[in-house]
Amino acid sequence: MTVVTELARTTIYRLLRADILSCSLRPGSQIQERELIERFAVSKSPIRDALLKLEEQNLIEILPRKGYRVKPVSLTDARELYDMRVILERECASRAMDQSDEALMSLDAYRCGPDSADLTDWIVYNRHFHIAIADLCGNARLTAVARDVIEQFDRLTYTSVSLTGPKGREEFVGEHVAMIDAIQHRDRRHALSLAKDHVEGAKRIVLETLEHPTIVP
Repeated sequence: MTVVTELARTTIYRLLRADILSCSLRPGSQIQERELIERFAVSKSPIRDALLKLEEQNLIEILPRKGYRVKPVSLTDARELYDMRVILERECASRAMDQSDEALMSLDAYRCGPDSADLTDWIVYNRHFHIAIADLCGNARLTAVARDVIEQFDRLTYTSVSLTGPKGREEFVGEHVAMIDAIQHRDRRHALSLAKDHVEGAKRIVLETLEHPTIVP
């Protein structure tokens, strides 16, 4: 495989993954090779390589003689991801409190949500907040795993915040602020409790939604 093809495959994979996780490509929507060839102006080879990698990550599925489809989020997937999220969020928050006061002050950047009312901007803000805590944990491997799981949550975050509306987003930001306060004050017990409650609250909204296919495909 040439360097150019490898770069094309990597770029296409990253862009499609971002589209899927941000719900620009909605769960259940079909993907056609010819449309991707036109979009990226490349041959079939890097397109198929990128799609294969996305299939391996359980983000798309092959439809025989029909192309590809963005894989819907199942109840099982959601439950497993939330179980992982609770474990990772609590561990990252706990380890973050071992960092310097200056390092913990960096979390102040997330005390306010985005000025824009655009849902995509809010999802990006939410992702960056949780990744910021993971980055402070002091363990590169734990950070990498947490980042991967957090990025996969964009689709679930889209589901939860799109239903709760602006008021719900304000409440989520308030929970972020409470977590920041607890971490900066090194109140480990309170911080871990808040982290768990934050994840569990979103989990209840999403699981209830996924049980109603008329709302979420």
